[in-house]
Amino acid sequence: MSFDEGIKKEVKEKAAFRCCRCQEIGVEVHHIIPLEHGGPDTQDNAAPLCPNCHTFFGDNPKKRKEITQMRDWWYRKAEEQFPNHNEMLEKINTSLQNMQVNQTTSINELKGMLRNISDDMIDKMTPETAKITVSGILNTSVASSATLGNNVHANFSCSNCGTRIGLLIGSNSCPTCGKPIM
Repeated sequence: MSFDEGIKKEVKEKAAFRCCRCQEIGVEVHHIIPLEHGGPDTQDNAAPLCPNCHTFFGDNPKKRKEITQMRDWWYRKAEEQFPNHNEMLEKINTSLQNMQVNQTTSINELKGMLRNISDDMIDKMTPETAKITVSGILNTSVASSATLGNNVHANFSCSNCGTRIGLLIGSNSCPTCGKPIM
């Protein structure tokens, strides 16, 4: 059995259609405790992960607590960063998924939707949301690794274990192997 469509939609909306680990857009709803280990098809056992994070971390029992913590943290941050954008984010997510399977969405249509939501986010930015908004924008536009402030890093790959992280806040160490980020 799998999550019903209502739970999948709620989880994706709460996560602003982004991965709770790396904040990449285009998520799958992951069972934190797999069905074969008795995990239920409930929202509490669901986490939004991109396909890469789902593959690399989703089936690791040692990561269950971390995935739950990242999910809960990301839900709070997404609520602060993306208030009232669920309909547009759902369209963007659907468009991205359609493009991945060579369907109808054009790149220009997707660019227009992204411009609209980014302009709205910038217009509504407050001193309280500035760090989150700037981090999100830099996370999508910085091609190489960047340190955005003390304990805030964007777009890096760990030189020790190869873990790729879109955004890491609150640590100067790789969340997988613990090696300090240079």
